[in-house]
Amino acid sequence: MKKTNDELDSIFDEKSLHRTLKKAKYRAILRTVFISALVVSFVIGLFVKGNNYFIASEGDKITDQIITKNQVRMSPNTYTNTDSISIGVLKGTIKSEVFKVIEDKVIPWGTEEITYDLLGNMNASFSMSSTIVNDTTVYHIPNGQREMLFYVPQYKYKVYANDFDMIKDYPNDKYMEMAISFNKNYTLKEVQKMLPTSVHQTWYWVDNYGKSTGYRNNPENGQWLLGISKPSPQLGAKLATTKIKTEADFLNELQKTDPGEAKDLNNKQKNGLIIGVVVTGTKEELLSLRNEPYVKAASLGAVVDKY
Repeated sequence: MKKTNDELDSIFDEKSLHRTLKKAKYRAILRTVFISALVVSFVIGLFVKGNNYFIASEGDKITDQIITKNQVRMSPNTYTNTDSISIGVLKGTIKSEVFKVIEDKVIPWGTEEITYDLLGNMNASFSMSSTIVNDTTVYHIPNGQREMLFYVPQYKYKVYANDFDMIKDYPNDKYMEMAISFNKNYTLKEVQKMLPTSVHQTWYWVDNYGKSTGYRNNPENGQWLLGISKPSPQLGAKLATTKIKTEADFLNELQKTDPGEAKDLNNKQKNGLIIGVVVTGTKEELLSLRNEPYVKAASLGAVVDKY
């Protein structure tokens, strides 16, 4: 039985409509995929830019906090160079090089890494450590330099460092640093006047200890003590960011990071805040301090070649 023309046209129309619908559906799928890809790309790009912006901003904020804190709480004669901020997903890493300057000679001292997130949580790691040899001798790892020890005047210790005898045997072509712990508290002006002019005064130890007169097992190792930095000539002065010249300047800087401790120290100021000093020079220059009555202990630190 032959199909009529109307029936044939109907069949062709159906096939054509099916092809048209199939093409339309395919185009719709492609359009949806394309639009979805654009939206996803836009969201990812927006997220990456936002992540980079906020992580970098938080990193800059933390770096400023570290710089402010280092104004008053830093190992003597050390400087930190924050050279990079690495940005990750919702976190960042601040990498810093730490080095020590002795009479314009530079000693690598280690590296610091601080990881942080947008909530301000931080975790610090260090590529340096200390090895205790005996009650008065500590070495810095990995460079093998000696670390200075500090003795609080109001406490008692079984053994006090007295490294003047040791440095007598050092060659004349060396520069060295030495921590001088005082017999009592002094004002900054008193310290600056009473020490011989032959030595360079580079750092002043600030007293934030209690009034106890009992025994203390171990001296302080010098890391993160409160102190006023007075950089060594030329290189040290060039690298330093501190502008602290008086006890009042110091307390103002401390107020920015630890208001409670600044208030406590302000009450001590009338009796003098300084309980020790770090000096640098040759062995002959340092030996000029040997018989001074204000010297309670003398601890040798890093030693570098003079030439």
